This record gives sequence, structure tokens and C-alpha cells, in this order.
Amino acid sequence: MIRHRALTGATIGLLTVVLGLPGAATAGPRGADTRLCAIHPLPLPTGVALGRAQAVDPAGRLVAGIGSRVVDGVWEQVLLLWRGGRVTAVDTALAEQVVGVNASGVVTGNAFVTAAPQPWRYQDGRLTDLVVPGSVSGAWATGINGRGDIVGFGAVEATESAVVLRWPADRPGTVEVVDVLPDATPMAVLDDGTVLGYGRKSLGVSSYVGWVLRPDGRLTLLTVPGRPSAYVSAARGGWAVGSAGDEAEGGYAPVRWNLRTGATTMLDPAAGSVEGVTPDGVVLGSRAVWRDGRLTRLPAAVDVTSLGSEAIADNGTVVGWTNTGRLTPARWTGC
Repeated sequence: MIRHRALTGATIGLLTVVLGLPGAATAGPRGADTRLCAIHPLPLPTGVALGRAQAVDPAGRLVAGIGSRVVDGVWEQVLLLWRGGRVTAVDTALAEQVVGVNASGVVTGNAFVTAAPQPWRYQDGRLTDLVVPGSVSGAWATGINGRGDIVGFGAVEATESAVVLRWPADRPGTVEVVDVLPDATPMAVLDDGTVLGYGRKSLGVSSYVGWVLRPDGRLTLLTVPGRPSAYVSAARGGWAVGSAGDEAEGGYAPVRWNLRTGATTMLDPAAGSVEGVTPDGVVLGSRAVWRDGRLTRLPAAVDVTSLGSEAIADNGTVVGWTNTGRLTPARWTGC
């Protein structure tokens, strides 16, 4: 069982540093597209050496991520929040991964406590553990919506299985176990309470399908014709995105589902793994943005050896990181 931390519910001290954004490296428009895809490094607080931006609110105003610093010779993690050129370091080493932030500034993510995963919520200056059922040996948060509802999953060692979990915003301190499919993993919760993820159609089946669970209990499966398995990785508005294929026959390719019509669109594999989608159907890959059939690669400075995107806002703002020998948080616009 997970042992709850002594700091659960405690107010976390804040260290706020105001910094200006460095100059942006830009990529010129291609073809008839006049959009200017540009990168803007995000500032790090004094004493924080590394950082990754991992989530952005739908309006693109609040960015959340994780930073690392050395204290008494030991590396520790801190939660980072950006609003424009202002970065706030939440002084806790217990937030190790951010998975989402909404427009109200509620952040959710995961940490490891005595080697077991523990989901958390950060709201109004307080970082608290999310309660987990007694049968669950470890749990992960995977998404949050505008109301503050959080979804995730828990591992049940006794049955070697997983359960879908939902933490409702209107009932703080509670958790619901949601019955969906075997080995079901939720990846997103929409503002109306619809939950999306992937799982097996039935026990003993090796292939996976995407699923959509509506607030009224209706369950819809997301598949791709001719491709044995399908995984949902993100959703927003009327769209879901993920991958579909067969490991034995060429692997997986990115896909977008229209949740209103059920239509599927296979995307350019050069986009990389799919990280997010906007209400307009713009898809974020790990290295590029797919928009109306056109792929725009995310630009970086010449000294960057690698980069990765992690989230996209409704206005197309992308957040992630670049690597120049150290990880630096970044934001892209106009892509």
C-alpha cells in the first residue's frame, strides 16, 4: 500500500522569480502558408538547472512543468508554473510529473512515494495527494478537464489488473472506480465529463481498442479498419488522437478520430508520437504539428540536439523542451 506523505494538505511555500523571455528562434513560412512558427525558451528560476514544460491550459496562458535543482549535493524536483515571463517555483520535491492544467490553474500530476506512484492535485497554493481505493497498490493521474475532474488508473496487485479512476471536482477527497473494459487506461476527460482511453475488448484478447465513455454511461469503441490495435492518447472537443496498427506488420501510425462522425484520418508518421489535439482538429506530434493535412516541424536553435513537445493549447501554442546538453523548457507559437 502507498503510504501518504506527511506534507499532504500542507501549504507549499512559493519562490517567485520574474524573468524576461529570451529572444525567439524562428522558422520561415513554407509554401503558401504565412504562419510564422517560432520557438520561445521559457525562463528557469535561479538555482533550477534543468526543466521541461509538460502541460498548458486551453487558453495558452498558464504553462506547468518540472524543474531540477541541486540541494546539498542532491538532485530534487520542483513544480514550475509560467505566466508569460513570470515563473513560479513551487518549493516541493514531491511533484515529479505534470499531466495537465486547466484554465483555473488547477494542476495534476504524479510522484513516487516509497517506489509507488501517487497522483496529486495543486490548487490555490496547496499540493495534496489524491485519495486512492484501498485495493489499489499504486495510481497515476492522466488528465484533467475545465471543471477540475481528474482521471487516471490504479494497479491492483491481487488480481494483476488495472482499474479506471475518477476524482470528481465537486466531491473533493473522494475517488470513483469506473467500470469500462479489461486493462482499460483513461487518457483524457472532456469538459462535459466524457472519458476516453484504450483497453481490451474482452479478457484474453491481445489487441487493444480506443473507447469513449459518455456521462450517461454510453460506451463507444474507436477502431481503424484494417489495423488490429488502436490506442487513444489525447482528446479535446470533438476529436481524439492516438495510434493504430500492428507491431508485427510495420508498427503503429498516428491517427485522428472525429468523435461526431466516427471518421478516421491516418496522419503522416513523420509527426512522431501523438501528444495532443485542439478543438479545431489540429494535431500535435512529438516533433511537428499536423494542420489540415500539412506537417510543420517544430523549429529550434542550431545548438539543440533534440526536442520534444508535450502539450498543445486551443490557440495552437505548443509546450515542451529542447536539449543542448541540458533540458530547457520551451514554448512554440504560430505552428
